[in-house]
Amino acid sequence: MEKTAVLETTVAVISHSDTITIDTVELIIPPSQFISLIKDVSNILSKVIELYRSAQHNKNITRILVERISVASASINVLHARDDLLTSTYYKILQRLVQVLHNMKEYIEEITQYNTVQKFLGTEMIEKKFKELCKEYDSCIILLNSNLSVNFNFNTEQEDKIIKEDIVQLSKFQKVLAECINDVKQKVTHTNDQMNLIVERVSEMAITMQSMQSNMKSMTYTEDNKIQKRIDNIFRISSLPFEDYEEADEEGRGYKIYKLRKYVHIKTKDEFAFKVLDPSHINEVKNQVTILMKLKDCQNIINFYGLTSNGLETYLVTEWAEKGNLREYILDHEQNIDLKLKLKLAYDIAKGLNFLNSVKIVHQDIRSVNIVITDHDVAKITNFKYSRKFDEAKHNLVQNEDYVRYNAPEMLRRRTAGDYSIKYDTKCEVYSFGIILWEIAERKVPYDQFVDFIAIAKIVMGGYREKFTSGTDIPKKYQELVNKSVDPNPGYRPIFSKVLTDLQDIFRSLETPTNYPNSLNSNITPPVQKMTQGTIAAIEDCAINLDLFNTDWTDWNSFDYMTLDKAIEFHKKDSSKYYISWSNLECPDNEKHKVSVQLFKEAASYGDEFPDAQLRYALMVMQGKGVKQDKEEAIKYFLKAAKNGHLVAMFDTATYYYSKDENELGNYYMISAANKGYEQAINYCKKKNISY
Repeated sequence: MEKTAVLETTVAVISHSDTITIDTVELIIPPSQFISLIKDVSNILSKVIELYRSAQHNKNITRILVERISVASASINVLHARDDLLTSTYYKILQRLVQVLHNMKEYIEEITQYNTVQKFLGTEMIEKKFKELCKEYDSCIILLNSNLSVNFNFNTEQEDKIIKEDIVQLSKFQKVLAECINDVKQKVTHTNDQMNLIVERVSEMAITMQSMQSNMKSMTYTEDNKIQKRIDNIFRISSLPFEDYEEADEEGRGYKIYKLRKYVHIKTKDEFAFKVLDPSHINEVKNQVTILMKLKDCQNIINFYGLTSNGLETYLVTEWAEKGNLREYILDHEQNIDLKLKLKLAYDIAKGLNFLNSVKIVHQDIRSVNIVITDHDVAKITNFKYSRKFDEAKHNLVQNEDYVRYNAPEMLRRRTAGDYSIKYDTKCEVYSFGIILWEIAERKVPYDQFVDFIAIAKIVMGGYREKFTSGTDIPKKYQELVNKSVDPNPGYRPIFSKVLTDLQDIFRSLETPTNYPNSLNSNITPPVQKMTQGTIAAIEDCAINLDLFNTDWTDWNSFDYMTLDKAIEFHKKDSSKYYISWSNLECPDNEKHKVSVQLFKEAASYGDEFPDAQLRYALMVMQGKGVKQDKEEAIKYFLKAAKNGHLVAMFDTATYYYSKDENELGNYYMISAANKGYEQAINYCKKKNISY
């Protein structure tokens, strides 16, 4: 009775929807009745561990719940060993706990994959649902452990922090993914809806087609044809009229390997790639292309248009990429690919891979020869010969030297040891992408110094990875991302969504190389520290005392001189540049200033590529030269210049924030300027013992 009293007191304190009542008379329950519940918990634990390993989002939230479910499993095993506790009361508690754990498993299934987490996006439901589940779990586990010695203390403060970080990461990923939607002018909320619709349609199509195809391999030719006709009736894709196209004279560079030819639409003059299909694989390709055509909204995946035939041969029709594949593009350009373009190519590929990942497709053959470059230097993923849905991935690729360069070590071991229990998954894709990231950075074929694929496989399985050249201009964060992506332990590799958002940070933090007058370029790697959204908002909302800004740093004599008319003529030809001259002009200074400030403003508003123009325009507005003095307008462009990497603007913005005792913002800009080699900032940091 004493034990029961303790339990009753606990229940009175804890409140949830299905409060467990305590039997006045304890009934002894046979151990066999507990066994099925214990098995349920074991199965749930196994499933959530599997979900954790394959999680593409909210991996840290999932880890927290895995730990809680593990504690519950340990408690239940201890309970099962205690004959004195196999009572009706504990049986009810265990029943309730199993239901809570089952709800946790379902929640994890929803939040770890993009096609199921969509309904949570833009809401607070992820955190709310998590806390509800934990509250129910705590009530059950406290009751269960009242007479057990299992430790179940959880750091809720740390958990809250982790939850918020995962949610912020998911939100950031969603916004980045929306960038690869072709119609970039749409609002983010609309692109999110569009992306979600694509995911739903592709998933539905793939499931239906997979279900219908699942038994085709064991059927006769006639039975196969019947199922294929059913697929064709459900997914009606008309054949493209071959007579609408004519073959171009030239052959695309880098396309011989896939036997692609350039064809031009007779009326529109649009260019297309035609690939001859093996007759025995036409249905397989047709079914695959039916799904891939739905990915046409992603600007980093090659567009699939369908099939066409000239009566003798059947062709797959895709988008034409003028500059060939990434391998040839890198080798052909040698030293002419600047850092910004390298990072852009890497970022493009990451967006394409994340788009595929979001619709649960694994490519299975991520190599530089399967990335093509358009005439606008956009990288696109192509050659989906081996692509599969997640649960279909087999990775039975022919092993040769080029495949092996990009194969994850676990897949090489699978092939070598014949251990087919090792599954091909997105961690293998991350590894392959990591090799491509190195290849882009170094402009070399990976492992090219080794003679054959057996030698490559041996050194990769032994832990060897290609290194970055000493003194490279590749940002340290990029190098760290590559090293993590090719880690021999798949569990240490980042998830694809984190790779994408990290590459966005790296790409956007890069100081844009400039070629306009008085540019302050630097090859110094941008600082690791970056502004949070809160920091940006604080900067934009603040009121600046313009007297605190330096006014001596603009060297007007640095411009090339020309007549006023000539300057205006040049500017009209290219509004992305500005041309100023104050010599040999037969007009008052005020007129010169009016023209100057107008040209500065146009260049400053052209985009974020010209922080020098933003700074100069801000100075003239602050001083009222050629325009009415407007402190708010000046503030806006001072901060634009600082945020876009102008060293002088960064230094002066830092000193302003120090004057307002906003040291965090001050340190951000001062450290950024020092990291970029600005001498005054370096001296200031040394004087104030600020680590940069």
